[in-house]
Amino acid sequence: MSEQAPAGEAPVWHLYLLETAAGALYTGITTDVARRLAEHAAGRGAKALRGRGPLTLRHHEPVGSRGEALRLEAEIKRLSATRKRAWLAARRAVQDDEQPGGASMHPILDGIDLVAFDLDGTLIDSVPDLALAVDAALADLDLPAAGEARVRDWVGNGSLVLMERALKNAPPLRAVPGASPDGASQAVDTTLLERAHAAFLAHYGRDPGAHTRLYPGVRECLDALRERGLPLALVTNKPQAFIAPLLEGLGLYEHFALCLGGDSLPEKKPHPAPLLHLASHFDLAPSRCLMVGDSRHDIAAGRAAGFRTLAVPYGYNHGEPVRECGPDGVVESLAELV
Repeated sequence: MSEQAPAGEAPVWHLYLLETAAGALYTGITTDVARRLAEHAAGRGAKALRGRGPLTLRHHEPVGSRGEALRLEAEIKRLSATRKRAWLAARRAVQDDEQPGGASMHPILDGIDLVAFDLDGTLIDSVPDLALAVDAALADLDLPAAGEARVRDWVGNGSLVLMERALKNAPPLRAVPGASPDGASQAVDTTLLERAHAAFLAHYGRDPGAHTRLYPGVRECLDALRERGLPLALVTNKPQAFIAPLLEGLGLYEHFALCLGGDSLPEKKPHPAPLLHLASHFDLAPSRCLMVGDSRHDIAAGRAAGFRTLAVPYGYNHGEPVRECGPDGVVESLAELV
C-alpha cells in the first residue's frame, strides 16, 4: 500500500478515498497510504475525519506526480456524493479489468470488506522457536525436553495452555517442587504452571522470530490484498507483546490495520469476542468479514461471530484435518486467494 521511491527518484503519489462511519467519502493524496491511514485512525491528519468513527478504505491507486495527484483530487472533490460513488464504482471496475490475464481474487472474497488472519500455523511456522522456548523452560524446572514434533501438536490455544500441555506430558523423572507425583495423569499444580509459563515467556521473548518463517504464498497474498485496498487484521492467541517484533522482523507490520493478541481482550479464540470486536472496530457487519486460519479454533470463532471462514491445511490443528471443521472454503496456499 505504501510506495517508497528509490533514492534519487521522485516519490509516487497515491489518490485514496475513505468512507466514514456515517457514509461520507473523503478524498486525499499521499506518498504512503498505510502511514496516512494510521494517522487518520489515530485522529491525526484531516480535520474532516476526526471523531467520525471507524474509517474504511474504499479505493487507492498510484497516480504519479504530485501535480497530477492534486488535479485528480480536486476533480473528485468537486463531485456530488452520488457522482463520487459512481466514479468509485466505475474506477474499481476498470481496475478489475486491468488485472493481468483477467485475474481476479478468490470467490470467497466476494462481498468481503475485511480479512482477519490467524498468525501461528496460518501465516508463519513458529514452532521451531516455540519448541526451543518450551524446552528451555522445562530445563529450568529440571524436566526433560519435549521436542519440536510434540510441541507442534500443542500450539494454538495460547502460551499458558502450551506450557500446561508440556507439563502434563513431561515424565516426572526428577523431583520438582509443586509437581504432581504422577504428572501426566493429574492436573498441573497452579504454582508450577506459573513458574513454567514465566520461564517460557522469558526465553521466547529474547528472540521470538529467530527461526520463524513465512509459509509459501503468504507474502504474495498479503501484498496483493493490501494493494487492492482491503483492510487486513490479525487475530492470534499469542500474547500481544510478541506480535509486533515478529511482524516487524518479517516486514509485515504495516500490512495490518489492527492486531489482537490472546491477552488483548478478556476472551480469546475460539470465543467469538475478538472477531466481533474487529467487526465493531471497523463498523462492518460480520457477514462482510472473512476469518482465515489453520485450526478448529479459528473456524469455530469465525462461525460463532458470523464471519465467513477459510482454512489452510498445513498448520497446527492438533493432528486433525481442518476440513473436518466445516470451513466455508479451503486453500492449499494463501496465494490462491489472489
